[in-house]
Amino acid sequence: MRSWLDRRALLGAVAGSGAALLGGWLATFQHESLPYMVIIVLAIAIVGFAVGYAAAAWAYVAGTVIVALGLAQPGNWALSDTVRLVAYLFGSPVIVYLARRAEEHRAIAYRALSASLDARNQADHERERLERAGRELDAALAAAEHERARLEEVAEAIPEPLVVYDDQLRGTYGNRAALRLFGRSFVERSLDDWGRATEPRDEHGNALPREEWPQVRARREAFRRRLTLRIPMSGRDVIVDTEGTPIPGGGAVLLLRDIGKEEDERRRLSRFASFVAHELRNPLAVAKARTELAQRDPALPARAGAHSARALESVDAAIGILERLELYSRADSGHVEARREAFELGPALAAAIERLRTRGSTRQVRVAAPEGISVLGDRHLSEQAITNLLTNADRYSTAGGTIHVEVRDGDQVTLRVRDEGPGISDDVARRLFKDRVSAGRGLGLGLYLVKATMEAMGGSVQLEQRSPAAVFSLRWARPPGSEA
Repeated sequence: MRSWLDRRALLGAVAGSGAALLGGWLATFQHESLPYMVIIVLAIAIVGFAVGYAAAAWAYVAGTVIVALGLAQPGNWALSDTVRLVAYLFGSPVIVYLARRAEEHRAIAYRALSASLDARNQADHERERLERAGRELDAALAAAEHERARLEEVAEAIPEPLVVYDDQLRGTYGNRAALRLFGRSFVERSLDDWGRATEPRDEHGNALPREEWPQVRARREAFRRRLTLRIPMSGRDVIVDTEGTPIPGGGAVLLLRDIGKEEDERRRLSRFASFVAHELRNPLAVAKARTELAQRDPALPARAGAHSARALESVDAAIGILERLELYSRADSGHVEARREAFELGPALAAAIERLRTRGSTRQVRVAAPEGISVLGDRHLSEQAITNLLTNADRYSTAGGTIHVEVRDGDQVTLRVRDEGPGISDDVARRLFKDRVSAGRGLGLGLYLVKATMEAMGGSVQLEQRSPAAVFSLRWARPPGSEA
């Protein structure tokens, strides 16, 4: 309804009535020669195609009303006027209909044009989105390539062989150490070919089933195991400690340590430690003797005496390091010499606490021990073992924590050392008494030497509690004839 009463309708009505009045006025002067109905038809056509079919319809209605009013006036009427009136009455609706169709076609064309513009805008937007996505993808690929290169640098810096497998257990990467030891057998061969070439076995030489091959097992779980593998290039067997880790999304990573290589390194370290201890022991002994002789001089100034005392402590600390190096060399070769004689444990414990003090520790040591307990063993080595446990407790306890030492008599004499630290992880606890195992600081020789010396004198060392605080125990045999 609104479309029939808007401004275009008013414009059509004005145009139609104006054309009718103009035609009627002209007809009064030239009635026979001027078909004034044509003026109304032209007005309807112009309005219809210029403004719209609704305006043309109103122009037709208004013109018809004016013509009807004009015909009501008396005058001459000819047959030609009747023909023109009939042509007007029936022709003008056709013009209105044509105007409506034209308007509909314009609307369709406009909608098609709008749809085309929308489609083009959508295409432009989609192209921009794809271009943006392409740039983001390029940036992600560049970042991934940078990360891959960085990880490859890290992998190449690892001295042990490292191999990466995809979700189909195809070797996709091996670092230089892996290529030097195994060639490309881990990388370029299929899993079955690898199994035939390397003959994976356990450390006792028993063949492993396929589901226990390191790549297969590492794809489903993290593990650590010692294996025997044959090197395809040389045909020789190697014993390797293998660590396998699954990769999210499939695949696995293997890290392999050549045990034979580690044995060679340990033997070289043992020989070096023996050489250093032998070469430095005499110069340090002379330096200690001269320092002690200088301290006896009554004319020595007090300040110089204090400096010489500190120097003597440093010399003693250096001699202690040499003793541990020499002991390590003997322990590695399995020739730790230990006396087995009765001695009182209390003075050895006191000497170990004093050694801890000379190393700069001010931590409180709380001792609970009965008087006069004797044990069977080597006092010097026992003192070193107790010192090592006290040093570890001092190193790993929380700030202000106390070291607790307890001695109990029984079938064996047991000395326990408890710290107030965070405890020891499962992984470190499993390897604690092995060669060069450290939880953060030091060379990792202390507990290895404690185990070697205690076993050499017929005793033992044990980790009794790993968390929340670590508790280590030393055990000695009782002297013959002593009472528990």
